[in-house]
Amino acid sequence: MAIKKKEQQPKNKLVEILKTEYKGESLILGILATITAAIAVMIIGNVQGLHIPADFPVLGGSPNDMIFAWTVLIIALLGLALVIYPFFLPAFPEFRKISWAGFRDFADNAVRVIIFVLVFTLFVAAVDAITLRILELIEVVL
Repeated sequence: MAIKKKEQQPKNKLVEILKTEYKGESLILGILATITAAIAVMIIGNVQGLHIPADFPVLGGSPNDMIFAWTVLIIALLGLALVIYPFFLPAFPEFRKISWAGFRDFADNAVRVIIFVLVFTLFVAAVDAITLRILELIEVVL
């Protein structure tokens, strides 16, 4: 019986380069995307000294500078999403395992939280009032 040889397809260098992950590339992309987003927000917010001059070719002028800034902001946010997405990828299967509490459990827990917050607020208010009285007495004595 003859063994068939698998035909090898020619490898595309561009596909190989794009599939290769380099150490630290996510960190660099995250830093650059954050800086780019900050600059785009500053251009959109008309921060003093950071604007595109009106006589600048293509991008200068009233609507073009804002179109450019919003486009750059969207691209920077997409870059940040590409950096953050791999960190949350393992969490997606865990989301399917979550079981939500029923209304009765939700209401019970909500009432407990509200009661705790009220009691803690009263405690802090009492401590504050006592502290103010002590400070007033110290001020009168001195």
